[in-house]
Amino acid sequence: MIGYEIVDMFTDIPYNGCALGVVPDARGLSEPDMLAVAREVALTETAFVLPPGLPGSAYRVRVMTPAGESPFGGHSAVGTASVLVRTGRLAPGEAVQECGGRQLTVTAGPDGSALTVAGTPLLRPEWDPRPLLAACGLSGSDLAATPHLTGFGPALHFLPVHEEALAGASADLADPVWEDCPDAVLVAYDHGSRTARIRVFAPGYGMPEDPACASAALGLGAWLAREKALPGTDGRHTYRILQGEGTGRPATLSCTVDLREGRATAASVHGRVTATASGRLVPPGRP
Repeated sequence: MIGYEIVDMFTDIPYNGCALGVVPDARGLSEPDMLAVAREVALTETAFVLPPGLPGSAYRVRVMTPAGESPFGGHSAVGTASVLVRTGRLAPGEAVQECGGRQLTVTAGPDGSALTVAGTPLLRPEWDPRPLLAACGLSGSDLAATPHLTGFGPALHFLPVHEEALAGASADLADPVWEDCPDAVLVAYDHGSRTARIRVFAPGYGMPEDPACASAALGLGAWLAREKALPGTDGRHTYRILQGEGTGRPATLSCTVDLREGRATAASVHGRVTATASGRLVPPGRP
């Protein structure tokens, strides 16, 4: 039998936040087996834990959607690490997760984990945000600051908008713009509280709206640094993200970004992880 867990990330309330399936021991499962399990669990992502392949890794994961494999393993690292600690397969504290040949640093506990990335954020050339705004039901007048295509890891399309525009946005899934611009991160940022309300539409990645996106949370740190929306002093600065209200699954992401000479050099995102379900599955292909 195949043991699995379901957790809700970036929340301490079941059925909120971002749901994740985790198979803590996927040894012996082929890729078709993993896809069959992911389709049966029927969540956006299911993480399959395997022995490490790279020096320094504590474990390796393959992340499957019902349609295929995702090479990133970003926000799923938060839920996977907590499951491994809670089930006694990983010691609490810092560990290195391997996914798709990349290594990510996590700081894991049984009810929450943090993901940290370091390096120079990606920054793409200037681009015209108007087609993407239109695909979200918005226009240039809804912009509150400068859009940027940036991020740690995948470069995401950050569109800072007024809060009333954020609430009224909706993605036109049939718009051809998603073929070239697969995502739109709508941000309403409050400087006083350093709190961002965001909505992440990602039809180009097969996700109409993401209730909690760690890649967007990390990338927002790069956007905040570029817009000088944080204190200009070197060191670590905190910010908070509220997401998921548009999907009926509210989430809270607690973040930091490290600045050096006004530029982002590292970012982290921490979230609570709530165990929601566990079970066992018959191995695929077995009568």
